Amino acid sequence: MNKILRGFSTVKSMKFIKDKQPLIKISELPSGIKIFTEQTAFPFASDIGICFKAGLRNELPSETGSLFSLNQHMYHISENDCLENFEQTLRTGCMLDQTYDSELSYWKCQFIQEDFDMIVDVLLKLALTTKRIAKETRDQFNKMSIPQERMTVDEAIKKAAFGTHPLANAKTSAQILPKQEDFSRFQEQMLTSQNMIIGYAGVWSHEQFREYIEKKLVNHQQFFQRQLRKQTSPEFLSQICALNDDQNDSIDIALLFKGNKWSDINMPTQYILNQILGSSSSWSTGGPGKGMRSRTTLNLMQSIQSVEEASGISQVFSDAGILGLRVQGPPTSKQELYSCLIDEFRKLGQPMSDEEFLRGKNIAITLINLNLERQADRLEEQIKTTFLMGQNAVPLYESLIQNVTKEQLQDYVKNLINNAEPTLLYYGKNVQEVPTMQQVKRNLRK
Repeated sequence: MNKILRGFSTVKSMKFIKDKQPLIKISELPSGIKIFTEQTAFPFASDIGICFKAGLRNELPSETGSLFSLNQHMYHISENDCLENFEQTLRTGCMLDQTYDSELSYWKCQFIQEDFDMIVDVLLKLALTTKRIAKETRDQFNKMSIPQERMTVDEAIKKAAFGTHPLANAKTSAQILPKQEDFSRFQEQMLTSQNMIIGYAGVWSHEQFREYIEKKLVNHQQFFQRQLRKQTSPEFLSQICALNDDQNDSIDIALLFKGNKWSDINMPTQYILNQILGSSSSWSTGGPGKGMRSRTTLNLMQSIQSVEEASGISQVFSDAGILGLRVQGPPTSKQELYSCLIDEFRKLGQPMSDEEFLRGKNIAITLINLNLERQADRLEEQIKTTFLMGQNAVPLYESLIQNVTKEQLQDYVKNLINNAEPTLLYYGKNVQEVPTMQQVKRNLRK
């Protein structure tokens, strides 16, 4: 009865362990690498995350596909070690993954504490060593017929808001293999010790983990020779942007405003506003938390026949943001779509019921808490907010949202409508004869 089942506990007694609040600490190594830990009471599983502040926006045009290639070569460094690295992780039963978005790339792994040493060795090797694209992978891609990608609505929105800035040119689904020299340059100039956090969630203390990682990093001296290249911040453009796509059977119209970056005081206000607007792409019978009382559902999707999709827009980055509203429908109903888009956003500046405002706040808080239930997700979110907001803001999320008042939200919207310079996007088929900026402002402020 005293035998400990592997994978369930490292505790060698039958004593109960009292639950306690996780201990969170952040420190910085002399090399610039930040160490983040969440020390927990129960030793059932441990998580490690390695995060770089380097995403799709950081790929130069010649480097497009570098993060995709890193993902495809997750276990691969040289020509012959892919299977060995894979088998090492397979023997432990750990779950290894590498993800990326516009701003960040993230290596993560969950394992039992007994396998800690082996997992850290493999993970550091895979994340810190400059990789080469395998000949087999390049040969396979040369034989594949990959269709030319069309611009997504999300990409069109960023292009309208930020023009030619790299943030707007980031291809979220580009399946391209760059040349090896471009691929190596991206790794050596964007995956560096100066923009890196190593995080851990488990039973070890912060001091234990930090000391252990420092010893392991001695084996990766070549990594510390990398120098981070400088990046630029985007500027929001106020314009009428018409992007034609004759292959698209519908048309999207979006009204956009300069939004908030992650560290802005009005970021929680923008988040609540987006929950009030909601997102509605198809009819649903509803249910708790399904957004059936959101404005895009009640006022647009279910009330106006020509509206096929409607959604609030809230894109938040470390140095920029976009806020707005989008509708989609047939090109023949272009004028009706434009009118209902403007009317619906203008209504946000009118008095709002306490019930609707509290519903928006509660949905925002519920969605956040749902996404933070798992230890691995919580660790990832805390590491990422440390980069994006300059601090671990996860413990502050709920209070930041609760502190927003209805008056603050409505004043924020009124200021956008009356004083901000908007952008209007038309994307799809038949985008000729669009309104002028003067007409947009007049219709919005009447």
